[in-house]
Amino acid sequence: MSEIINKIDISKIYEQDLNFLFGAGASFGLFPTLATQMKDENGNYETIETLAHYFESKNKKNLNSLLFMYYYKECIEPVMKFNWSENKGWHIDFDDRIELEVMSNYKALLFTLFSILDKKHHQEKKVNIFTTNYDSCFVEAYEELLEENKTQLNLNDGSNGFKRKVVEARNFDSIQVRKSTFDKNATIVPQVNIIHLHGSAYWRKKGESIEVQYHNNNNDRLIERFPESELKIFKSFIKKSDSKKEELKIEFSSDFDEIEKEFWVKYNKLPIVNPTKWKFYETVFEEHYYQMLRYMSYQLEKRQSTLIVFGFSFADEHIRHLVKRSLSNNYLTMYICCFDDSQLSKMKSYFAEYANVKFIKIEQNLNFSEFNNNVFSITPLV
Repeated sequence: MSEIINKIDISKIYEQDLNFLFGAGASFGLFPTLATQMKDENGNYETIETLAHYFESKNKKNLNSLLFMYYYKECIEPVMKFNWSENKGWHIDFDDRIELEVMSNYKALLFTLFSILDKKHHQEKKVNIFTTNYDSCFVEAYEELLEENKTQLNLNDGSNGFKRKVVEARNFDSIQVRKSTFDKNATIVPQVNIIHLHGSAYWRKKGESIEVQYHNNNNDRLIERFPESELKIFKSFIKKSDSKKEELKIEFSSDFDEIEKEFWVKYNKLPIVNPTKWKFYETVFEEHYYQMLRYMSYQLEKRQSTLIVFGFSFADEHIRHLVKRSLSNNYLTMYICCFDDSQLSKMKSYFAEYANVKFIKIEQNLNFSEFNNNVFSITPLV
């Protein structure tokens, strides 16, 4: 049977093949999660996924479209417009301090990983971070660490090229070797692979390839036309804790069908996984998604493999089932960070039967700061 602990003993795992699975909880403060304020009949928070499944099952087509419009405005558009390098100097109020803390936590994690890899005796000094987030937080944090000369880490997002950077699965098996100018000594550069399972706001389809463009402002992909009145009512409804999905009634305007059609044409071109069917609309992204799932499965099948999960709900059935299959590897150990008692209960319902699963629960809410300070830490924070 699984067990509950309050800290990861890094000294026992740093020589193993380290893998992480990060979800929306890591970027909370910069970007919202998929949860709403509504609760279902069991007291669990309704999410974009649960509401979408309900609307689809009840054939409430317009409400389902309105839900995805809300999801786009609240969760996708902020990521697409995000430009940390331009905005970080303007942070002065309370919310901005929270945003700074989020980025500091990403930096702290990368610094910890560098410290671990630097001490590692194994020839392959590499960590895989699988993430379902669309944002560039790891990239922004890495850039700041480089500017501050605080790490000699290589961050690999799977892309290769100069002016045109193309993502390919095979690039995650690449490593950097640093060789001395005057002798034959060579050292492997510690590396962190960032693997976007659900896509990235910075991906673009170019023919049959996926390009990464971190400096593109995404203005050509922003969706601008929405049914403002209906969206306002919908947003107000799902942000109330006493709202029940069965009671949602909205009168749609005469131009809603036209706006809805325009919305789906643009939405389906976005390089992100649909959070209900867990599929991409475009084939090239879908193929990469399954390649990355196979890559994740391969990593978790290794003899001495560790998976650390943070901020992830396991709502994606493909990932949940993949991890369950991987747990048949008795040499794999999975650590699941549980934000609170409610999440601990949910994770137990998925994985309590597995002896190689350890749930991490502390007295207070296990946010990113607690993770870096008390759960997964070997050095002072940067």
